[in-house]
Amino acid sequence: MNTKHINLRNFIFVLIIGLVFSACSKDKKTTDNLIGTWTVGTATYNTMVGSRTLTQYFTDVMGLSDAEAQIYSAVVNQSIQQSFSGTIQIKTDNTYSATLGGKSDTGTWSLNSDRTQLTIVSGSDGTQLFDIVQLTSSVLKVKLTNQISQDLNNDGTPESITVTADVTFNK
Repeated sequence: MNTKHINLRNFIFVLIIGLVFSACSKDKKTTDNLIGTWTVGTATYNTMVGSRTLTQYFTDVMGLSDAEAQIYSAVVNQSIQQSFSGTIQIKTDNTYSATLGGKSDTGTWSLNSDRTQLTIVSGSDGTQLFDIVQLTSSVLKVKLTNQISQDLNNDGTPESITVTADVTFNK
């Protein structure tokens, strides 16, 4: 019975050591995979004004025709799409430099403890959280949500605008 107790103790010890080392190697691999220069590959996004799509907002609230709403939505969407072009260089010293949407920026980056969120602290644009959907040595897929308030229809009350984007970067 004493031998079984010792073997169980050894098994638990080896299991714990294995978990610690596999967690450390995963963290290192995640960070290693993130380091480098990433180019925006694809970006899909959705813009909502309150509970309405952008086109619905233009027709329902602004009173535009369907054709006019489509044109205005296309202009807004083109502007959003342009901001999802360019590169970002993630450096080992937890800094980054980027040229996205024709705008250059620098700042710092960090990962949360379970390596599922990337936090970018921009030198000019504040803090942005990205949910890491996939990270390999050559592909980084992130999801982000931005919320802003802006008075779109000049009625004195700002509308809540939410842009959700799924962005794929390639190394």
